[in-house]
Amino acid sequence: MLTSKRGQSCCVERNYVRRLYDYFTLSEDISQNKAEAQKINVSYITNWEKLHDSFVETKRPEDLMVCFLSGPEPDNDFQELINLGILPQNIWGFESNNQVYKKAIATYEQGEYPQPRILKQNIETFFQQTPKKFDIIYIDACGSIPSTQHGLRCVSTICQNHRLNSPGVIITNFAMPDIMKESVDDYYEIVSHYLFFKKYPSLEVKIDENGISNLEYHEVLEEVTENFELYYGEFLSAILRDIPAVIIPLQRIAQNPYLNQLFDLTDINKDDEEFMNISNGNSVAKYFFTARKLLQCGLLGEKSQCFLGEIGSYELLLKGLKIIVLLRNGKIKLKEDVQNIKEYFDSDRNLYQFLDKPHSNLFFDIVLNQLSYPMHNNILHNKRFQYIAKTNCMFTDVTVYDECRYIYEWLPGFHQIVSSFENMSWQYVFRFALDGLVKMRQNYNNEFFFQGSIVSNTVEQFSSKKLQDRVKVT
Repeated sequence: MLTSKRGQSCCVERNYVRRLYDYFTLSEDISQNKAEAQKINVSYITNWEKLHDSFVETKRPEDLMVCFLSGPEPDNDFQELINLGILPQNIWGFESNNQVYKKAIATYEQGEYPQPRILKQNIETFFQQTPKKFDIIYIDACGSIPSTQHGLRCVSTICQNHRLNSPGVIITNFAMPDIMKESVDDYYEIVSHYLFFKKYPSLEVKIDENGISNLEYHEVLEEVTENFELYYGEFLSAILRDIPAVIIPLQRIAQNPYLNQLFDLTDINKDDEEFMNISNGNSVAKYFFTARKLLQCGLLGEKSQCFLGEIGSYELLLKGLKIIVLLRNGKIKLKEDVQNIKEYFDSDRNLYQFLDKPHSNLFFDIVLNQLSYPMHNNILHNKRFQYIAKTNCMFTDVTVYDECRYIYEWLPGFHQIVSSFENMSWQYVFRFALDGLVKMRQNYNNEFFFQGSIVSNTVEQFSSKKLQDRVKVT
Protein backbone atom coordinates (compact mmCIF):
# COMPACT_ATOMS: atom_id res chain seq x y z
CA MET A 1 0.00 0.00 0.00
CA LEU A 2 2.94 2.35 0.47
CA THR A 3 5.00 1.31 -2.57
CA SER A 4 3.68 -0.48 -5.67
CA LYS A 5 0.02 0.12 -4.71
CA ARG A 6 0.62 3.54 -3.18
CA GLY A 7 -2.00 5.20 -5.41
CA GLN A 8 -4.67 2.97 -3.87
CA SER A 9 -3.72 4.00 -0.33
CA CYS A 10 -5.25 7.44 -0.90
CA CYS A 11 -8.82 8.06 0.20
CA VAL A 12 -9.39 9.67 -3.20
CA GLU A 13 -7.38 8.16 -6.04
CA ARG A 14 -5.69 10.32 -8.64
CA ASN A 15 -8.15 9.43 -11.42
CA TYR A 16 -11.33 9.93 -9.35
CA VAL A 17 -12.15 13.45 -10.57
CA ARG A 18 -11.55 12.48 -14.20
CA ARG A 19 -13.70 9.36 -13.84
CA LEU A 20 -16.55 11.41 -12.38
CA TYR A 21 -16.17 13.99 -15.15
CA ASP A 22 -16.30 11.21 -17.78
CA TYR A 23 -19.33 9.65 -16.06
CA PHE A 24 -21.32 12.84 -16.55
CA THR A 25 -19.98 14.12 -19.86
CA LEU A 26 -19.95 10.80 -21.74
CA SER A 27 -23.49 9.99 -20.68
CA GLU A 28 -25.98 9.69 -23.54
CA ASP A 29 -28.67 11.23 -21.33
CA ILE A 30 -29.46 14.91 -21.67
CA SER A 31 -29.34 16.32 -18.17
CA GLN A 32 -28.39 19.43 -16.25
CA ASN A 33 -25.69 17.43 -14.45
CA LYS A 34 -24.07 16.70 -17.81
CA ALA A 35 -24.33 20.34 -18.86
CA GLU A 36 -22.72 21.51 -15.61
CA ALA A 37 -19.88 18.99 -15.82
CA GLN A 38 -19.17 20.13 -19.38
CA LYS A 39 -18.39 23.58 -17.99
CA ILE A 40 -15.17 22.19 -16.51
CA ASN A 41 -12.03 23.17 -18.38
CA VAL A 42 -10.15 19.85 -18.45
CA SER A 43 -6.86 21.66 -17.74
CA TYR A 44 -8.14 22.12 -14.16
CA ILE A 45 -8.49 18.36 -13.78
CA THR A 46 -4.92 18.00 -15.03
CA ASN A 47 -3.75 20.59 -12.52
CA TRP A 48 -5.57 18.76 -9.70
CA GLU A 49 -3.86 15.52 -10.73
CA LYS A 50 -0.51 17.33 -10.56
CA LEU A 51 -1.37 18.53 -7.05
CA HIS A 52 -2.30 14.96 -6.13
CA ASP A 53 1.05 13.75 -7.48
CA SER A 54 2.89 16.32 -5.33
CA PHE A 55 1.34 14.93 -2.14
CA VAL A 56 1.40 11.25 -3.11
CA GLU A 57 4.88 10.86 -4.53
CA THR A 58 6.14 7.40 -5.50
CA LYS A 59 8.13 5.43 -2.92
CA ARG A 60 10.16 2.26 -2.97
CA PRO A 61 10.63 -0.03 0.07
CA GLU A 62 14.06 1.51 0.65
CA ASP A 63 12.43 4.96 0.92
CA LEU A 64 10.20 3.98 3.84
CA MET A 65 10.91 4.92 7.47
CA VAL A 66 9.73 2.43 10.08
CA CYS A 67 9.61 2.45 13.86
CA PHE A 68 8.57 -0.25 16.31
CA LEU A 69 8.64 -1.17 19.98
CA SER A 70 11.77 -3.23 20.38
CA GLY A 71 11.12 -5.50 23.38
CA PRO A 72 13.83 -7.97 24.44
CA GLU A 73 13.98 -9.73 21.03
CA PRO A 74 13.98 -7.12 18.25
CA ASP A 75 15.70 -9.24 15.61
CA ASN A 76 12.62 -11.08 14.35
CA ASP A 77 10.83 -7.85 13.44
CA PHE A 78 14.07 -6.38 12.11
CA GLN A 79 14.77 -9.35 9.82
CA GLU A 80 11.19 -9.36 8.49
CA LEU A 81 11.49 -5.67 7.62
CA ILE A 82 14.83 -5.87 5.84
CA ASN A 83 13.63 -8.97 3.95
CA LEU A 84 10.85 -6.74 2.59
CA GLY A 85 13.43 -4.24 1.32
CA ILE A 86 13.48 -1.71 4.17
CA LEU A 87 16.95 -0.25 4.69
CA PRO A 88 18.38 -1.14 8.13
CA GLN A 89 19.31 2.52 8.64
CA ASN A 90 15.62 3.46 8.27
CA ILE A 91 14.43 1.21 11.09
CA TRP A 92 14.08 2.70 14.58
CA GLY A 93 13.40 0.60 17.67
CA PHE A 94 12.41 1.92 21.11
CA GLU A 95 12.68 0.39 24.55
CA SER A 96 12.42 2.34 27.82
CA ASN A 97 12.91 -0.53 30.32
CA ASN A 98 16.60 -0.67 31.21
CA GLN A 99 16.85 -4.47 31.60
CA VAL A 100 14.85 -5.18 28.47
CA TYR A 101 16.95 -2.64 26.57
CA LYS A 102 20.20 -4.35 27.64
CA LYS A 103 18.83 -7.70 26.50
CA ALA A 104 17.77 -6.23 23.16
CA ILE A 105 21.14 -4.71 22.28
CA ALA A 106 22.92 -7.84 23.52
CA THR A 107 21.25 -9.63 20.60
CA TYR A 108 23.83 -8.06 18.29
CA GLU A 109 27.50 -8.85 18.60
CA GLN A 110 30.17 -6.17 18.35
CA GLY A 111 30.78 -5.20 14.75
CA GLU A 112 27.70 -7.04 13.51
CA TYR A 113 25.98 -5.49 10.49
CA PRO A 114 23.18 -4.85 9.83
CA GLN A 115 21.39 -4.11 13.10
CA PRO A 116 18.53 -1.81 14.00
CA ARG A 117 18.87 1.54 15.73
CA ILE A 118 17.47 0.94 19.23
CA LEU A 119 16.96 3.92 21.55
CA LYS A 120 16.49 3.64 25.30
CA GLN A 121 13.62 6.10 25.40
CA ASN A 122 9.88 6.08 25.83
CA ILE A 123 8.44 6.19 22.30
CA GLU A 124 5.87 8.84 23.26
CA THR A 125 8.64 11.11 24.53
CA PHE A 126 10.48 10.60 21.26
CA PHE A 127 7.39 11.60 19.27
CA GLN A 128 7.00 14.70 21.43
CA GLN A 129 10.62 15.83 21.32
CA THR A 130 12.15 14.63 18.04
CA PRO A 131 10.76 15.94 14.70
CA LYS A 132 11.10 12.62 12.91
CA LYS A 133 8.31 11.27 10.67
CA PHE A 134 7.66 7.66 9.72
CA ASP A 135 5.77 5.79 7.01
CA ILE A 136 5.02 2.76 9.19
CA ILE A 137 4.63 2.87 12.97
CA TYR A 138 4.19 -0.50 14.65
CA ILE A 139 2.76 -0.35 18.19
CA ASP A 140 2.83 -3.86 19.61
CA ALA A 141 1.54 -2.81 23.02
CA CYS A 142 0.17 -6.28 23.84
CA GLY A 143 -2.05 -4.84 26.60
CA SER A 144 -5.74 -4.04 26.39
CA ILE A 145 -7.16 -0.57 25.77
CA PRO A 146 -7.71 1.57 27.59
CA SER A 147 -5.10 0.57 30.18
CA THR A 148 -2.18 1.90 32.20
CA GLN A 149 0.16 0.65 29.45
CA HIS A 150 -1.02 3.68 27.43
CA GLY A 151 -0.97 1.98 24.02
CA LEU A 152 -3.85 4.16 22.86
CA ARG A 153 -2.21 7.31 24.19
CA CYS A 154 0.77 6.46 22.00
CA VAL A 155 -1.49 6.64 18.92
CA SER A 156 -2.83 10.01 20.13
CA THR A 157 0.73 11.29 20.60
CA ILE A 158 1.66 10.26 17.04
CA CYS A 159 -1.25 12.29 15.69
CA GLN A 160 -0.78 15.26 18.02
CA ASN A 161 2.84 15.63 16.94
CA HIS A 162 2.29 14.78 13.29
CA ARG A 163 4.76 11.90 13.18
CA LEU A 164 3.14 9.82 10.41
CA ASN A 165 3.80 10.55 6.75
CA SER A 166 0.81 10.67 4.42
CA PRO A 167 -0.22 8.22 3.22
CA GLY A 168 1.08 6.14 6.10
CA VAL A 169 0.25 3.08 8.17
CA ILE A 170 -0.09 2.52 11.89
CA ILE A 171 -0.05 -1.13 12.93
CA THR A 172 -1.48 -1.74 16.39
CA ASN A 173 -1.60 -4.96 18.37
CA PHE A 174 -3.88 -4.92 21.42
CA ALA A 175 -5.04 -7.73 23.71
CA MET A 176 -8.45 -8.72 25.00
CA PRO A 177 -8.85 -7.61 28.63
CA ASP A 178 -7.78 -10.24 31.15
CA ILE A 179 -11.05 -10.82 32.97
CA MET A 180 -9.20 -12.71 35.70
CA LYS A 181 -7.27 -9.55 36.62
CA GLU A 182 -9.57 -6.71 35.55
CA SER A 183 -13.22 -5.84 36.02
CA VAL A 184 -14.81 -6.82 32.74
CA ASP A 185 -17.90 -4.76 33.59
CA ASP A 186 -15.90 -1.58 33.05
CA TYR A 187 -14.93 -2.82 29.59
CA TYR A 188 -18.52 -3.75 28.82
CA GLU A 189 -19.43 -0.17 29.72
CA ILE A 190 -16.92 1.69 27.57
CA VAL A 191 -17.44 -0.55 24.52
CA SER A 192 -21.23 -0.32 24.86
CA HIS A 193 -21.18 3.45 25.39
CA TYR A 194 -19.00 4.11 22.35
CA LEU A 195 -20.83 1.77 19.98
CA PHE A 196 -24.25 2.90 21.27
CA PHE A 197 -23.56 6.46 20.11
CA LYS A 198 -22.16 5.22 16.80
CA LYS A 199 -25.43 3.35 16.23
CA TYR A 200 -27.78 6.02 17.62
CA PRO A 201 -26.07 9.43 17.19
CA SER A 202 -29.37 11.32 17.19
CA LEU A 203 -31.14 9.65 20.12
CA GLU A 204 -32.04 11.72 23.17
CA VAL A 205 -29.91 10.40 26.03
CA LYS A 206 -31.68 9.50 29.29
CA ILE A 207 -29.67 9.15 32.51
CA ASP A 208 -30.86 7.75 35.85
CA GLU A 209 -29.09 6.73 39.05
CA ASN A 210 -27.49 3.76 37.26
CA GLY A 211 -26.24 5.59 34.16
CA ILE A 212 -27.68 5.62 30.63
CA SER A 213 -31.23 4.29 30.85
CA ASN A 214 -32.33 4.21 27.19
CA LEU A 215 -33.83 0.87 26.16
CA GLU A 216 -31.67 1.00 23.01
CA TYR A 217 -28.55 1.31 25.15
CA HIS A 218 -29.43 -1.74 27.23
CA GLU A 219 -29.97 -3.70 24.02
CA VAL A 220 -26.47 -2.70 22.84
CA LEU A 221 -25.03 -3.57 26.28
CA GLU A 222 -26.65 -7.00 26.11
CA GLU A 223 -25.21 -7.62 22.65
CA VAL A 224 -21.74 -6.52 23.79
CA THR A 225 -21.92 -8.72 26.90
CA GLU A 226 -22.96 -11.78 24.89
CA ASN A 227 -20.37 -11.30 22.14
CA PHE A 228 -17.65 -9.17 23.73
CA GLU A 229 -14.89 -10.48 21.48
CA LEU A 230 -16.60 -9.16 18.33
CA TYR A 231 -17.60 -5.77 19.72
CA TYR A 232 -14.30 -5.13 21.48
CA GLY A 233 -12.61 -5.51 18.08
CA GLU A 234 -15.12 -3.09 16.52
CA PHE A 235 -14.49 -0.61 19.34
CA LEU A 236 -10.73 -0.75 18.71
CA SER A 237 -11.17 0.00 15.01
CA ALA A 238 -13.63 2.84 15.69
CA ILE A 239 -11.20 4.53 18.09
CA LEU A 240 -8.33 4.14 15.62
CA ARG A 241 -10.47 5.96 13.03
CA ASP A 242 -11.75 8.70 15.34
CA ILE A 243 -8.50 9.78 17.02
CA PRO A 244 -6.70 10.95 13.82
CA ALA A 245 -9.78 12.09 11.87
CA VAL A 246 -11.91 13.77 14.54
CA ILE A 247 -10.52 13.88 18.09
CA ILE A 248 -7.04 15.33 17.54
CA PRO A 249 -8.18 17.79 14.81
CA LEU A 250 -10.87 19.12 17.18
CA GLN A 251 -8.22 19.72 19.83
CA ARG A 252 -6.22 21.68 17.25
CA ILE A 253 -9.30 23.68 16.31
CA ALA A 254 -9.97 24.55 19.95
CA GLN A 255 -6.57 26.10 20.55
CA ASN A 256 -6.09 27.86 17.21
CA PRO A 257 -6.44 31.67 17.66
CA TYR A 258 -7.35 31.91 13.97
CA LEU A 259 -10.89 31.00 14.99
CA ASN A 260 -11.22 34.39 16.67
CA GLN A 261 -11.31 35.83 13.14
CA LEU A 262 -14.31 33.65 12.33
CA PHE A 263 -16.54 33.31 15.38
CA ASP A 264 -17.65 34.92 18.60
CA LEU A 265 -16.92 32.05 20.99
CA THR A 266 -18.84 33.30 24.05
CA ASP A 267 -21.65 30.78 23.45
CA ILE A 268 -19.36 27.81 24.05
CA ASN A 269 -19.66 28.46 27.78
CA LYS A 270 -23.16 26.96 27.81
CA ASP A 271 -23.83 24.02 30.11
CA ASP A 272 -22.40 20.69 28.90
CA GLU A 273 -25.79 19.02 29.29
CA GLU A 274 -27.26 21.46 26.78
CA PHE A 275 -24.64 20.31 24.28
CA MET A 276 -25.68 16.70 24.89
CA ASN A 277 -29.13 17.63 23.62
CA ILE A 278 -28.02 19.52 20.49
CA SER A 279 -25.32 17.07 19.32
CA ASN A 280 -27.66 15.02 17.17
CA GLY A 281 -25.90 13.30 14.31
CA ASN A 282 -22.45 13.65 15.86
CA SER A 283 -21.63 10.38 17.63
CA VAL A 284 -18.29 11.61 19.00
CA ALA A 285 -19.88 14.73 20.52
CA LYS A 286 -22.75 12.71 22.00
CA TYR A 287 -20.31 10.27 23.59
CA PHE A 288 -17.94 12.80 25.13
CA PHE A 289 -20.61 15.20 26.41
CA THR A 290 -22.46 12.25 27.96
CA ALA A 291 -19.21 10.95 29.47
CA ARG A 292 -18.69 14.36 31.11
CA LYS A 293 -22.23 14.22 32.58
CA LEU A 294 -21.75 10.67 33.87
CA LEU A 295 -18.39 11.62 35.35
CA GLN A 296 -19.94 14.56 37.20
CA CYS A 297 -22.65 12.25 38.57
CA GLY A 298 -20.11 9.63 39.73
CA LEU A 299 -21.51 7.13 37.20
CA LEU A 300 -18.52 6.68 34.87
CA GLY A 301 -16.49 3.48 35.22
CA GLU A 302 -12.73 3.32 35.77
CA LYS A 303 -11.91 2.23 32.21
CA SER A 304 -14.02 4.99 30.71
CA GLN A 305 -12.19 7.50 32.90
CA CYS A 306 -8.86 5.98 31.83
CA PHE A 307 -9.92 6.38 28.19
CA LEU A 308 -10.51 10.12 28.67
CA GLY A 309 -6.85 10.41 29.66
CA GLU A 310 -5.61 8.54 26.57
CA ILE A 311 -6.85 10.91 23.86
CA GLY A 312 -4.96 14.16 24.51
CA SER A 313 -6.61 17.12 26.20
CA TYR A 314 -10.21 16.29 27.12
CA GLU A 315 -10.98 19.95 27.81
CA LEU A 316 -9.71 21.05 24.40
CA LEU A 317 -11.71 18.26 22.79
CA LEU A 318 -14.91 19.42 24.49
CA LYS A 319 -14.24 22.99 23.38
CA GLY A 320 -13.69 21.87 19.77
CA LEU A 321 -16.85 19.77 19.89
CA LYS A 322 -18.85 22.72 21.19
CA ILE A 323 -17.65 24.88 18.30
CA ILE A 324 -18.67 22.44 15.57
CA VAL A 325 -21.95 21.50 17.28
CA LEU A 326 -22.91 25.18 17.49
CA LEU A 327 -21.86 25.67 13.86
CA ARG A 328 -23.89 22.70 12.69
CA ASN A 329 -26.95 24.05 14.49
CA GLY A 330 -26.44 27.65 13.32
CA LYS A 331 -26.08 28.80 16.93
CA ILE A 332 -22.67 30.43 16.88
CA LYS A 333 -22.25 34.12 16.15
CA LEU A 334 -20.19 34.72 13.03
CA LYS A 335 -18.01 37.73 12.29
CA GLU A 336 -19.56 39.99 9.64
CA ASP A 337 -17.27 38.95 6.79
CA VAL A 338 -17.79 35.28 7.60
CA GLN A 339 -21.55 35.80 7.68
CA ASN A 340 -21.37 37.26 4.17
CA ILE A 341 -19.50 34.20 2.91
CA LYS A 342 -22.00 31.91 4.64
CA GLU A 343 -24.86 33.64 2.87
CA TYR A 344 -23.15 33.07 -0.47
CA PHE A 345 -23.04 29.34 0.20
CA ASP A 346 -26.60 29.22 1.53
CA SER A 347 -28.11 31.00 -1.47
CA ASP A 348 -29.92 28.65 -3.85
CA ARG A 349 -28.78 30.56 -6.94
CA ASN A 350 -24.99 30.48 -6.34
CA LEU A 351 -24.14 26.76 -6.25
CA TYR A 352 -25.47 24.03 -8.52
CA GLN A 353 -26.77 21.08 -6.49
CA PHE A 354 -25.75 17.90 -8.37
CA LEU A 355 -26.93 15.41 -5.66
CA ASP A 356 -26.54 16.85 -2.13
CA LYS A 357 -27.56 20.47 -1.70
CA PRO A 358 -24.34 22.40 -0.95
CA HIS A 359 -24.55 24.93 1.87
CA SER A 360 -22.36 26.82 4.32
CA ASN A 361 -21.29 23.65 6.16
CA LEU A 362 -19.23 22.90 3.05
CA PHE A 363 -17.44 26.21 3.52
CA PHE A 364 -16.79 25.65 7.25
CA ASP A 365 -15.57 22.14 6.52
CA ILE A 366 -12.97 23.50 4.11
CA VAL A 367 -11.74 26.17 6.55
CA LEU A 368 -11.50 23.91 9.60
CA ASN A 369 -9.91 20.94 7.86
CA GLN A 370 -7.39 23.13 6.04
CA LEU A 371 -6.08 24.19 9.45
CA SER A 372 -6.63 21.12 11.65
CA TYR A 373 -4.99 18.47 9.43
CA PRO A 374 -7.23 15.43 9.97
CA MET A 375 -5.86 12.07 8.93
CA HIS A 376 -8.63 10.21 7.20
CA ASN A 377 -8.92 6.46 7.27
CA ASN A 378 -8.78 4.47 4.03
CA ILE A 379 -11.56 2.05 4.96
CA LEU A 380 -11.19 0.03 1.78
CA HIS A 381 -7.62 -1.07 2.48
CA ASN A 382 -7.57 -1.54 6.25
CA LYS A 383 -6.61 -5.02 7.36
CA ARG A 384 -7.86 -6.39 10.66
CA PHE A 385 -6.81 -9.66 12.28
CA GLN A 386 -7.57 -11.63 15.42
CA TYR A 387 -5.42 -14.46 16.73
CA ILE A 388 -4.37 -16.32 19.87
CA ALA A 389 -0.86 -15.68 21.26
CA LYS A 390 -0.27 -18.43 23.82
CA THR A 391 -3.55 -17.93 25.70
CA ASN A 392 -4.20 -14.25 24.94
CA CYS A 393 -6.69 -13.16 22.31
CA MET A 394 -5.01 -10.44 20.23
CA PHE A 395 -6.37 -7.84 17.80
CA THR A 396 -4.15 -6.43 15.05
CA ASP A 397 -5.26 -3.42 12.99
CA VAL A 398 -3.27 -2.36 9.94
CA THR A 399 -4.74 1.11 9.41
CA VAL A 400 -4.03 3.26 6.35
CA TYR A 401 -4.18 7.05 6.91
CA ASP A 402 -4.29 9.89 4.39
CA GLU A 403 -4.29 13.65 5.07
CA CYS A 404 -6.02 14.31 1.73
CA ARG A 405 -4.15 17.59 1.30
CA TYR A 406 -4.77 17.26 -2.46
CA ILE A 407 -8.35 18.22 -1.55
CA TYR A 408 -7.91 20.81 1.19
CA GLU A 409 -5.08 22.69 -0.48
CA TRP A 410 -6.85 22.92 -3.83
CA LEU A 411 -8.73 25.90 -2.39
CA PRO A 412 -7.24 29.17 -1.05
CA GLY A 413 -7.82 30.87 2.33
CA PHE A 414 -11.34 31.55 3.57
CA HIS A 415 -11.64 35.15 2.35
CA GLN A 416 -10.74 33.89 -1.16
CA ILE A 417 -13.09 30.91 -1.25
CA VAL A 418 -16.03 32.76 -2.81
CA SER A 419 -13.71 33.99 -5.57
CA SER A 420 -12.52 30.46 -6.26
CA PHE A 421 -16.07 29.06 -6.23
CA GLU A 422 -17.10 31.65 -8.84
CA ASN A 423 -14.76 29.74 -11.18
CA MET A 424 -16.88 26.71 -12.18
CA SER A 425 -13.87 24.59 -13.13
CA TRP A 426 -12.14 25.25 -9.82
CA GLN A 427 -15.31 24.66 -7.81
CA TYR A 428 -16.44 21.49 -9.58
CA VAL A 429 -13.02 19.85 -9.47
CA PHE A 430 -13.02 20.42 -5.70
CA ARG A 431 -16.53 19.07 -5.26
CA PHE A 432 -15.84 16.03 -7.46
CA ALA A 433 -12.75 15.22 -5.36
CA LEU A 434 -14.70 15.78 -2.14
CA ASP A 435 -17.29 13.25 -3.32
CA GLY A 436 -14.59 10.59 -3.12
CA LEU A 437 -13.76 11.49 0.46
CA VAL A 438 -17.45 11.63 1.41
CA LYS A 439 -17.90 8.09 0.06
CA MET A 440 -14.86 6.89 2.04
CA ARG A 441 -16.08 8.39 5.33
CA GLN A 442 -19.84 8.19 4.93
CA ASN A 443 -20.46 5.08 7.05
CA TYR A 444 -17.76 5.64 9.66
CA ASN A 445 -16.61 9.24 10.23
CA ASN A 446 -19.42 11.65 9.48
CA GLU A 447 -18.92 13.88 12.53
CA PHE A 448 -17.95 17.00 10.63
CA PHE A 449 -20.12 18.70 8.01
CA PHE A 450 -19.78 16.50 4.97
CA GLN A 451 -22.86 16.70 2.80
CA GLY A 452 -21.08 16.85 -0.50
CA SER A 453 -22.10 13.85 -2.59
CA ILE A 454 -22.10 14.55 -6.32
CA VAL A 455 -23.45 11.20 -7.48
CA SER A 456 -25.63 8.57 -5.83
CA ASN A 457 -24.31 5.57 -3.89
CA THR A 458 -26.32 3.39 -6.25
CA VAL A 459 -23.74 4.07 -8.97
CA GLU A 460 -21.37 1.16 -8.32
CA GLN A 461 -18.09 2.83 -9.24
CA PHE A 462 -18.87 5.77 -6.91
CA SER A 463 -20.58 3.94 -4.03
CA SER A 464 -19.71 4.42 -0.36
CA LYS A 465 -16.93 2.21 0.95
CA LYS A 466 -17.32 -0.62 3.46
CA LEU A 467 -14.88 -1.90 6.06
CA GLN A 468 -13.82 -5.52 5.67
CA ASP A 469 -14.57 -7.94 8.48
CA ARG A 470 -11.87 -8.83 10.97
CA VAL A 471 -10.12 -12.06 9.94
CA LYS A 472 -9.48 -14.77 12.50
CA VAL A 473 -5.99 -16.21 11.99
CA THR A 474 -5.44 -19.74 13.24
